[in-house]
Amino acid sequence: MSRKNVELIKTGFEAHNRGDVDALVEVYHPEAVFETLLLGTHHGNQAIRLIYEENQKTLDGYDVVPVELIEAGDKVVAVAQAVGSGPSSGIAVDEPFAFVFTIKDDLVVREQAFRNKAEALEAAGLPA
Repeated sequence: MSRKNVELIKTGFEAHNRGDVDALVEVYHPEAVFETLLLGTHHGNQAIRLIYEENQKTLDGYDVVPVELIEAGDKVVAVAQAVGSGPSSGIAVDEPFAFVFTIKDDLVVREQAFRNKAEALEAAGLPA
């Protein structure tokens, strides 16, 4: 089951990075909870569109590249690299951070963002 969860998360990252928000929405439960680092907590599929649009406004060429995906039962810890640049400054962003995705019935029901891998592992109940 966990391998299937990892594939679901890969599918979500791929949809995000090609700009296919409709396909990205399909990875999430309609009432999913999103706990972001910059935009607070949001609920439901409309939140996906809001978060995606805000990130696209903030950074040119914004992608989130998964570096490591760790199976953890009904959770997947994703260590990711944000890439893009400030639209006015042109300063490149290349910042690692992490997520914990909770999956139920083959859909993401909760996405939590963390500043680093250690925080995400702890939240998922795994050793750092």
